[in-house]
Amino acid sequence: MAKPEAESAKQEAKRDAFNNLRPPKPRSVVIDGLVFVSGVGALLWVLGNMAPN
Repeated sequence: MAKPEAESAKQEAKRDAFNNLRPPKPRSVVIDGLVFVSGVGALLWVLGNMAPN
């Protein structure tokens, strides 16, 4: 019984090591654009609120 469990753990370790070697998925340009635009908007909002009236 212990033999198959050891083989399974060994295969899982191999799979994890192989997955770690693969390059990460490219980030979505749409998501990056939305984050950038919202960051600029938040910065402008803060600066606008800080300006004296």
